[in-house]
Amino acid sequence: MRLVLFVLCSAVFHFTPSSSRLRQIHLSESPHSREAATQFCQDRESRIITLYDDDDATVSFSLTNETIWAMSWIGLRHNRMSKSTWSDGSEYTLGLSEVNLTNGGQMCEAIDGNNWIGCNCSDTKPFMCRKLNNSYILVEKEKTWCQARQHCTRHHRDLVSISSLNESEIVIEKGKNRSFWIGLLHDEWAWEDDGCSTFRDWSPYGPGTDCTAVSVHSRPSLTRTDCENEALVLCSKGSVRIKVIREKRTWEQAFDYCDAKHSRLLWIENATDQKAVEDWLVHLKDAGPLWLGLRQSRVFGFWFWSSDRMVEFPGWKGKLVPKLPMSHHCGAIAALDDYHWTDRDCRLQLPFLCEEDIPMMKSSELNVENPASSCP
Repeated sequence: MRLVLFVLCSAVFHFTPSSSRLRQIHLSESPHSREAATQFCQDRESRIITLYDDDDATVSFSLTNETIWAMSWIGLRHNRMSKSTWSDGSEYTLGLSEVNLTNGGQMCEAIDGNNWIGCNCSDTKPFMCRKLNNSYILVEKEKTWCQARQHCTRHHRDLVSISSLNESEIVIEKGKNRSFWIGLLHDEWAWEDDGCSTFRDWSPYGPGTDCTAVSVHSRPSLTRTDCENEALVLCSKGSVRIKVIREKRTWEQAFDYCDAKHSRLLWIENATDQKAVEDWLVHLKDAGPLWLGLRQSRVFGFWFWSSDRMVEFPGWKGKLVPKLPMSHHCGAIAALDDYHWTDRDCRLQLPFLCEEDIPMMKSSELNVENPASSCP
């Protein structure tokens, strides 16, 4: 494995100050109006939650269902100024898109061969970035629209935006007859914290109002409700999401999967991260064991994270660090061990924990109603 070999050979590690890194979710004890909910979360140095997938919805539903209240506010609101916008903020003026949004839908634009086509934003495709020198690059990795934009803002400038017919022809030519994302988003709704989320699983209940909540009267999904109602508040803080992958793989296979589809195998920086992982697994009823990004040098015996960081937080069962020659060389976490870490044979096939850097629409790093994709 490339990263493991690098760490073992160079013995170079990153040290970071203690901080809250992994996302945590908190539920208010009393109800608030939607406007008061924003202030409630801000007072606690957090924001009203953005839901990114079914697991987020399940945890939000579970937390609400444990109370006597029927609903909890989430961050999605019907407040976008324009239905169609380029990801870099430039105005959409061409008439080449044929997308027509209905009933709270969200679609993202792709080019397929010579045609513009609207797709479900959670589809995975190659994508085209605009580089810092304004040239274009087609990235062959398969990602959702939000993941594609995050890649472009980190490594280039942004997903490509198109302002003329001539520019459209150039992008199509650069696309090599592939189906790939461009930077055009069609959406009437926005998450309050500017999170880039393709989750749009609407409940059939409730009128078509401008605010949304999680309701115990429907399966884990988005429920439209009047903004003047009172509900509990779901707040979140942290810049990295925990992703439980239930497929069973060896440690190295898990490493490659997380690297390709998310950000990396999960690593735990401190007690706050450890608590976030424990809470997440409890809410999802995932008992484990699950692989962590924890590996031991077979030569020197020290443990390190696959993110090239040394292990500083003592999360081992009984605070006993497994030592050569008796130890296995990969680390996992399980409810049976009270969520302490244990060493396991790296060849075992286990579920695992990835982490994913949260993508933002305004990046500092720069069902009914998920429309069926018409893309190839």
